[in-house]
Amino acid sequence: MLSSLQKRWRLADPPQETVDRLVRELNVTPTLARLLINRRVETADDARFFLENDLSRLHDPFLMKGMDAAAERVLRAIENREKITAFCDYDVDGVTSAAFLIHFFRDLGVEIDDYLPERLREGYGLNAQAIHEIHSRGTRLIITADCGITAVEEVRTARALGVDVIISDHHQVGPQGLPEAVAVLNPHRSDCTYPYRFLSGVGIALKLAQAVRSRLLAAGWDRERLPNLKRHLDLFALGTIADVAPLTGENHLLSALGLEVMTVSAKPGLIALKEVAGVTGAVTARSVGFGLGPRLNAAGRLGKADAGLHLLISPDLREAMELAAVLDRTNQERKDVQERVLEEAEYLMEREVNLEKDRVIVLASENFHPGVVGIAASRLVEKYFRPTVLIALEGEVGKGSGRSIPRFNLHKAFIECASHLVQFGGHAYAAGLTIRKDCVPHFRDAMNRVGERILQPEDLIPEMKI
Repeated sequence: MLSSLQKRWRLADPPQETVDRLVRELNVTPTLARLLINRRVETADDARFFLENDLSRLHDPFLMKGMDAAAERVLRAIENREKITAFCDYDVDGVTSAAFLIHFFRDLGVEIDDYLPERLREGYGLNAQAIHEIHSRGTRLIITADCGITAVEEVRTARALGVDVIISDHHQVGPQGLPEAVAVLNPHRSDCTYPYRFLSGVGIALKLAQAVRSRLLAAGWDRERLPNLKRHLDLFALGTIADVAPLTGENHLLSALGLEVMTVSAKPGLIALKEVAGVTGAVTARSVGFGLGPRLNAAGRLGKADAGLHLLISPDLREAMELAAVLDRTNQERKDVQERVLEEAEYLMEREVNLEKDRVIVLASENFHPGVVGIAASRLVEKYFRPTVLIALEGEVGKGSGRSIPRFNLHKAFIECASHLVQFGGHAYAAGLTIRKDCVPHFRDAMNRVGERILQPEDLIPEMKI
């Protein structure tokens, strides 16, 4: 068995032709060119985003497929005073995406409602029960935030009720194709030519706000009445960094500015969150990744995500402090639950997994908490360096979450194993699923067949770049 402590050391040595091209196009030294490339900044355009805090370099939001239709539908909703609901995922990217949209519409003086699915009862994403409830509230337009890309049937349900849907999501498109929504905003759709594909959910929310603002200006709105989106870049940075999106291109530029905004933010929720997390002075990516983000994520993991969203949109500091205290306690509870799940996972590892032959770890238990299986899977990947899927069983159904390693695209593997799954979605490195209990052994075998085909022994040794 390979030791989890083994490492492959690799000197980062970028291709000379790429170095020469950056030197020539940017008029920089070879040393700086190599440093940029080693930070995944390989084009002159990306380098300018990285080196210059110039908002004029942002890409036109209308380059994103579906943005024209989305902006026009929102404009019509505003003009007709239709009720809008932001429907979001329960992680940090999801709640910051919804919070960004809510702040934007509030700044415009437009009514907007919010809906977060209760994780343990409703699961992930749009669902028929939620759509019927949202419809009963009088909503005519749903804008999803960081979810919805696989909600084909759910969008049909909404349409049948006379509710339009705009999908705003950055997860991979599912094998069943795109939902028949008014618009589907997602840089990963095959027909989208937007220049930057790594926006998180809050990034797409920002792009939608940019587009709507542009349309309102063209429709004759006074420029002074339109929101200054820079005020809400604190939410962009919080969601993007917590979602571990690549800090290149637009993400780097907007996150850098967003951290500056967050440092002096007047939003009561961020003031309160920084206080309970012990974040003082300049807010950094580390502050977000290890202080602010985990507290917001804990709420969603344990079924209390509405506390995180309401914290970020609260106009009242006293209420915000109460909500932040709830999140702080919930984060400690999350740590305790996570520790118990890891203990159970290690117990199952000893009995069910043979690291000499298993390329992929798949564990299922009724003792797993569905809210923390993702982060627990991450810990097992760190220890064993194998793609890992943990499934929390309840009755005859399991809800799982997986994390992966560089050579193994988890979402593509799920597509290959789709016959064993009820539903799934996600990215190359992180994905979620729903599965019948009796399908778990077949899914485990199928995933390992994919792993045997794709992963070589050297791929299971962590690579350290120096």
